[in-house]
Amino acid sequence: MPNPVVLNNVTHKDLKINPVHNSQNTESLMIALALPFEFRSLQHEYPIVFYKDEKQQFHAVVLLGLEQNENLYANQFGWDASYIPLMVQRQPFLIGQRPANDDGERQTVLLVDTDSPKLSHIEGEPLFLAHGGHSTHLQKVTDILSAIQEREQETRAFMNTLTEYELLESFYLDVDMGNDSKHRLNGYYTINEDKLRTLTDAQVLHLHKTGMLALIHFVLASQANFAELIDKKRARQSE
Repeated sequence: MPNPVVLNNVTHKDLKINPVHNSQNTESLMIALALPFEFRSLQHEYPIVFYKDEKQQFHAVVLLGLEQNENLYANQFGWDASYIPLMVQRQPFLIGQRPANDDGERQTVLLVDTDSPKLSHIEGEPLFLAHGGHSTHLQKVTDILSAIQEREQETRAFMNTLTEYELLESFYLDVDMGNDSKHRLNGYYTINEDKLRTLTDAQVLHLHKTGMLALIHFVLASQANFAELIDKKRARQSE
């Protein structure tokens, strides 16, 4: 279980991190949240799809595997892709908020999962400099989390528009694993291209002017990566 605590340069002054994302220290999750502002980079490497949470809200994700607890990109040597999703890069850090003060203001704080296998007091890169400032790695993570937080409204606006225009449809994918073995991927959504073609001129203009039309095309282009993901699955099973 994750154990997030507020990071500080006194309690954690000697804490170190292994910056490499590999199968030994990276969570074996089959999906990672995908931020629209990184779609341009993600679409070259991963299938971008959508899922609906228990509150019936849609989220964009990249598929890292084809079944639960499977990450086909993390191996013993590192990460098998030129671009790593930001939600993977930021591990094991996340943004939190302190309880509201008397004025109703909530202070944003940096949290760290102290149970993460990426952390150590012996080996790795220090999180803090000798005088207490952020190391290069920690500053990079802080910048990533700040960008995610600052563009949260942009992310939500994109998802709300896809829902409003009814552009999402469920799909399933049957994968032939050989030896008469098949695997079905379901529970996810993609762009309904037929619905996209029936949008009004005003709707298309809105998507274009807000940059959302380009994001939609990045999602559609990313579907070509299903073939490579399936190849990774077959290769992993043959090891």
